[in-house]
Amino acid sequence: MRATGVGRTMAYRRIARCAEAGLLERLAVLHCEPALIRATREGLRYAGLPFPVAEISPGSVTHWLRCAATAHALCEHFGAERVLTEREIAYAERMEGRPLASAEIGTLRNGERQLHRPDLAALTGNEVLAVEVELTPKSPARLAKIMSAWRAARWVSNVSYVSPPGQTRRAVKRAVKTARADNKVVVLEKVPW
Repeated sequence: MRATGVGRTMAYRRIARCAEAGLLERLAVLHCEPALIRATREGLRYAGLPFPVAEISPGSVTHWLRCAATAHALCEHFGAERVLTEREIAYAERMEGRPLASAEIGTLRNGERQLHRPDLAALTGNEVLAVEVELTPKSPARLAKIMSAWRAARWVSNVSYVSPPGQTRRAVKRAVKTARADNKVVVLEKVPW
């Protein structure tokens, strides 16, 4: 409703029509929770998007919903001209042949760059803001490696971590300090959800 600027009734009608046409499908992933809606292969093709159908598991639902709320907040409250999802970032980087919003964390066996992609990238003017929605803690060594990579990513203006208060947020803050990345990486105190 927020993304298209229509009321509840109109949003439901549009979704129903798209589902009837085979462009969207409803998935009951979590028991006693509302169904999720995703684009079908036909829907993606109709929209001109070169992605496979999104894989949704019970474990990923919360993360996806938090990413969607964060993306909306980036546009509505922070004035981002465009917000790319991780899938869109990966596609754009494949087309460009270089990182646009990702950090280089190493080299693969075949000699290609190993990239850490953010959950979202907000584009405003010539600046790229990488956004990570961090809900569960990673190992301290992995986080420190990612923070060091963000610090070195010249093509990314800033990195924001969105994380609820608690263990995960504290771990991210420690990693930023350990990697001396506090001039590039910010851990937001308020979350948009």
